[in-house]
Amino acid sequence: MADAIYSPDVVVVGGGVAGLTVALNLAPRKVCIITKSSLGINTSSSWAQGGIAAAVSKDDSNESHIQDTLRTAVGLANSDAIEKVINNAKNTIADLESYGVNFDKNKDGSFNLGLEGAHSHNRIIRSKGDSSGLEIMRGLIENVIQSEHITVLENVSIDNIMTDQNKIYGVIGRFTDKNVPNNNVVIESTHVVLATGGLGGLYANTTNPRSSYGEGIALASQAGAILTDMEFIQFHPTGLDFGLDPTPLATEAIRGEGAYLVNQHKERFMLGTHPANELAPRDLIAQSIFNQIERGNSVFLDCRHIGKNFNTRFPQVSSYCKKADLDPELDLLPILPVAHYHIGGVKTNLKGQTSVEGLWCCGEVAATGIHGANRLASNSLLESLVFAKIVAKEINKKDIDSKINISSGFIKIFKEKTKNKIRAKKYIWQLRSSMMRNLGIVRNKDTIIRGLNDVLKIERESKGLSAKLNDMLLVCKFIIISAYLRKESRGCHLRSDYKDTNKDLIKHFDLKYSDIDYYIKTILETDRSKFDEKLVS
Repeated sequence: MADAIYSPDVVVVGGGVAGLTVALNLAPRKVCIITKSSLGINTSSSWAQGGIAAAVSKDDSNESHIQDTLRTAVGLANSDAIEKVINNAKNTIADLESYGVNFDKNKDGSFNLGLEGAHSHNRIIRSKGDSSGLEIMRGLIENVIQSEHITVLENVSIDNIMTDQNKIYGVIGRFTDKNVPNNNVVIESTHVVLATGGLGGLYANTTNPRSSYGEGIALASQAGAILTDMEFIQFHPTGLDFGLDPTPLATEAIRGEGAYLVNQHKERFMLGTHPANELAPRDLIAQSIFNQIERGNSVFLDCRHIGKNFNTRFPQVSSYCKKADLDPELDLLPILPVAHYHIGGVKTNLKGQTSVEGLWCCGEVAATGIHGANRLASNSLLESLVFAKIVAKEINKKDIDSKINISSGFIKIFKEKTKNKIRAKKYIWQLRSSMMRNLGIVRNKDTIIRGLNDVLKIERESKGLSAKLNDMLLVCKFIIISAYLRKESRGCHLRSDYKDTNKDLIKHFDLKYSDIDYYIKTILETDRSKFDEKLVS
């Protein structure tokens, strides 16, 4: 085992918007940011096309933004968390501008605000049309590089969080660079911030980097942290169906400017489904597209009528279309719903604290309560930025232990490297395909149990072949258990066998690592006859 190469005051795992913002606000504490690749590479933050929701226009208000968020959350949101985030929106935009981030503005200097689904006003602050994530990350990275209190450790994968008696003592990982001879890494610290992003990579069709497979959730759960709302996975309605993995995203701002959703018969199937038509809440649009596809229809985004200069207004989408030999000003763009954002995750309080002392979370890995059962568009970057600053403020209030004494009973365990990459890729694809098929936009008891059977089969056959696969299987189990327990349809959790929303299920399903075996056994025993009939044969 290698000796600890660094003993910072705070370890931040993750190099997206949340992780970088935490680190910047922790000055003058010594901070170590750990990323699996180069800084800013393969993060959902960099890929974010939408912007930041903020009530900055004269006819808008924080109260209106709060009400839109509560309405979209379908009864499960934490109103205190919502108010905390939205009331800090204007200050957050000012912070980013102080970091040198440039936003799209009108000639009079006001923000050029976009409109997205379920918002009652134009309040989406964007950069270069559909390149907000890239611009925000550019500004944050430049400031991180210039900050003397921050050390960036690139190309390191974290395998375990060191805990003893429900307290954090640091992290264990390894360099992913093959040229490093002794690649074990031990970093000791009594404060660890997880900002590892989401889990869309568990699904065959996703807008997320494939490295976003819930690694932070796996790490936190194995360290003893409570998870919550794992069943709520938001599917973005308009992934560009170009056969790519990950699936390119067609930002909701395009529909905000008037694009239609049509099938092969040129029918606008959202007309009459919701008063806002193509700007209905994302869960409803994704489900409507899913229904069209289930009926054998093809679904398209029709941008042909929304004016010229599409290429300059939406450069990222335009570049993908060009590679697919499609012109958005002339052609219909084929689309499908794709796994996009995980609403649940590691349960935190309003300070960003988890149930483990010294373990903090912010960004998509955290379940702060702001999104409830369905996320309002462009609230995620805002939530990440606000809670990152809150976490830093709370850590700065605390004394930092300069000497860490881990009890003699603590055992440091390193995950083994992947034994056979080809076989591992086979099982990973099987798992992603199963999750898309069985735990996708629409679930029911049969598909949930079939998904569980697939997970157990892959786990049995792979025999610990890959640390990444093991983490993926673990996180899938949490999703499956939570989806089984929520016997209703609410927000982005749609069950075809429980189509109504149950007023008695205004609650959250909290889970721990130690709960898994009990729940799996209970599920299989409760539905044994169905399990045997449908799955074993």
